Amino acid sequence: MLRLGRRWPRTRCSLHRGGLAVLSTQTGDAKSKPGFLAAWKACRKEERRQLLVISVSGAALNVGMGVVIPALPQLSQELGFGATGVGLLLAAPSLARCLFNLPAGALVDSLGRVPCMVMGEIFAALGCLGTGLAWSLSSMLPVRFMGGTGAALAAAGSQAYLTDLTERPHLKPMRGTILGAQGGLIAAAYVVGPAIGGALTHFYGAQTAYCGVAVLIGLCGAAYATLPETMNRAMHSRTSPGVGSLFASLRSLGSAKSTILLAQAARDWQDLLRDPRQQGLFSANLALFLNYAAMITVMPLQTSRLFGLGVAEIGVLYSVGAAVGILAAPIMGTLSDKYGRVPLIAPAALLCGLGCFGVASAEVWELFVASYVTWSVGEAALAPLLSAYAADIAPKEHVGSAMSLSRQDTSPGSSALTLTGLLTCLGAVIFRAKT
Repeated sequence: MLRLGRRWPRTRCSLHRGGLAVLSTQTGDAKSKPGFLAAWKACRKEERRQLLVISVSGAALNVGMGVVIPALPQLSQELGFGATGVGLLLAAPSLARCLFNLPAGALVDSLGRVPCMVMGEIFAALGCLGTGLAWSLSSMLPVRFMGGTGAALAAAGSQAYLTDLTERPHLKPMRGTILGAQGGLIAAAYVVGPAIGGALTHFYGAQTAYCGVAVLIGLCGAAYATLPETMNRAMHSRTSPGVGSLFASLRSLGSAKSTILLAQAARDWQDLLRDPRQQGLFSANLALFLNYAAMITVMPLQTSRLFGLGVAEIGVLYSVGAAVGILAAPIMGTLSDKYGRVPLIAPAALLCGLGCFGVASAEVWELFVASYVTWSVGEAALAPLLSAYAADIAPKEHVGSAMSLSRQDTSPGSSALTLTGLLTCLGAVIFRAKT
């Protein structure tokens, strides 16, 4: 914990276990107590606006994702897609994120954070709007893929932007707190989103839900356009990207050769993966997202088989897990600022492992609930720790590529799950046709 010293600036270097050095500058006006309020007071007025735009827009986007979850099955049923169509529609954006994460990081490092965030939101909004207005599976798949591409580009830009912002000397000691608070907002969004989506779909139809989310994404893109660029702070910190610069970025994106872009991104990732810290981070992220996949797929089957829970009861369990995330993520972010990221990552991962093992082996309801809560705490704690650590070790010239590398573990897992479901459906169709 940093203590108040004399009135003039003082620099302190704290070396945490695992070779992570955090350099902080302290003045007589700095607060000694860690936490969100201290981080908020440490921000300048413009930085508070930037954090609000990034955090609220990120939460709104996740609300939008939650809204469309209950709308997609009904939309597919109305258009007569069947189980195979639902699998394809779920796989398309996940596959797009998996394929586009690599070049998205390179684009963020070359074009800038803000243009990529705005362009990504435009593509994501068009994809969501196209999904709501599509009339067939063949017309819906391309716009779903475009939406996933836009989401990958916007996520790469926003993560790099937040990394740049929390790299400033007076905010870097509170990076974990800031990222943890954002994680809590995202967890809250996943509680609110499906409820709103279910109500919109029930009363107004799936098309209305998708069009409403498209408008929400467009508003987030407009909010991103008001932010100052952070990639080269000396040149761009006082100017926001206007329409002209955005069109210039679009022309640059259209004229760039994809092979050169992919080669550049591949070289960046190759260089990053030579760093043992990046290798460890990649492995930890993979373990975290495998936990996400197991909680989404295996946990409902286990509860149904052992305790006979229905859809409503399983939904309540997921809400409990999200509520745990709302509380645990900010707390763990603050603790990581005080004790360091590395010492806390292993205990958080251990909680995930113990919770997952308990859910798999419990035959008593009380033990199952305790294991599930432990699992949720572990996941909620591990996510902001890994995000903060990824920002800490990201090379300054390749922030976009480094943050997209830390995100790459999510996309294959999501695509693998949806593609597995799709292949299962196709196998059932082929079996039924042949017998």
